[in-house]
Amino acid sequence: MKKWSVVAPLAIFAAACSQGGQVAQRIPADSSQFFRAQVEQMTAQAAAKDSLVRDLAETTKILSDINTEILKVSIARKPVEPVVGGEGVAVNDRAAVLKRVQDLTSRLKANESRLAGSQKRLKQLAMESDSLKTTLADLQATIDGLQSTLESQKNTIATLEADLTGAKQQVVALSEEKAVLTDSVTALDTRENTVYYIVGTRKDLKDKGIITEEGGTRFLIFTRTGEVLKPAGTLDPTAFTAVDRRSLPEIKLPDPNKEYQLVTNQNIAYSNIPLDAKNRVKGSLQISSPDRFWGQAKYLILVER
Repeated sequence: MKKWSVVAPLAIFAAACSQGGQVAQRIPADSSQFFRAQVEQMTAQAAAKDSLVRDLAETTKILSDINTEILKVSIARKPVEPVVGGEGVAVNDRAAVLKRVQDLTSRLKANESRLAGSQKRLKQLAMESDSLKTTLADLQATIDGLQSTLESQKNTIATLEADLTGAKQQVVALSEEKAVLTDSVTALDTRENTVYYIVGTRKDLKDKGIITEEGGTRFLIFTRTGEVLKPAGTLDPTAFTAVDRRSLPEIKLPDPNKEYQLVTNQNIAYSNIPLDAKNRVKGSLQISSPDRFWGQAKYLILVER
């Protein structure tokens, strides 16, 4: 990108002012009004040129500052990273960079208007003074260079803004995708850790179709002994209490004076049920390691004995 020096225009301006002063000194005090008007006109033209040179120097500095900002914004841009694990995407950072680009666009538009005003003033000076043609030609070259720089910056900023807008849209899409994925993982995690338990009497659980009796021998007419209690083949989860097994360290039993038999397939080594107690426990069922105690089992049934 071109950088324009205002040293040459300022030197030209100083020379012109010096010449104007020398001309004024050569005019006698009794000179005609015509020559006085000429001096005043030259002085006004020199002042206008001086003002124009200052404006062009300021415009050059501003465009140089904008170049620096464009470089900073280009460095600040980061590639959009895929969503991995629990890491988020720096949406706020990208929004800040995009805001800086938009601010640069506003500054560039203001300088475009400023440069157009300088061009208009230069044309006015060219119509009013033949003696400044060489100087004004140099100033026109300066303006042309600044306009070229400004157009280049406009294209660069437009590209940056388009890239950042696209990146922002991609970030939003990735954020939405992450939210959906997080919801899915949460739902899966909840489902995998949800278990169901019930505590009740043998009759009540049989009537609800939760347990069945298998085996055993009949004694006399109305008595049967030795049967084994088993969970029913199909269990209705709505008949149970649903809990997250990770937050269930203990199940309080209804009657602390009675024993309750575990008839489902949990690993009692990770509970307070003695290994030689025929799966029976009193008071409460305490679980030391939920994952190992439950294993793949989803249902737990405790039958009052």
